[in-house]
Amino acid sequence: MLRQALFSALCGIALFAAPAARAATIQPYTQAAYNAALQTDTPLMVHVEASWCPICKAQQEVLKSLETDPRYAKVEILDVDFDAQKPVVRKLRVQMQSTLIAYHDGMEAARVTGITSKADIERLLNYAVKG
Repeated sequence: MLRQALFSALCGIALFAAPAARAATIQPYTQAAYNAALQTDTPLMVHVEASWCPICKAQQEVLKSLETDPRYAKVEILDVDFDAQKPVVRKLRVQMQSTLIAYHDGMEAARVTGITSKADIERLLNYAVKG
């Protein structure tokens, strides 16, 4: 009886202590992170967003909801601030906030602006993962 209680307690601790599965990594854009992802062929999504943009906010919520999806475990998502990072915006040839750019094997695979549906954003993430 004591052995069973101890076993149950340890299993419960193991379940609670196990780290949550992590998928996509979302972080602010830096040139170093961008270069590293391209050089190592890491699946990459660049999100050009603005804090005042409702479409960007909707995109961020979808990306956040997909953060723990195992299909996107290796995807790195870099957020570019449309207003504060103008040189990066120009370098990426982005015309508007709410632009998402998928990279696969170090090359741009797809680019869209203004999408907010989960299915469309997943389709774009799939370009980053599968090309």
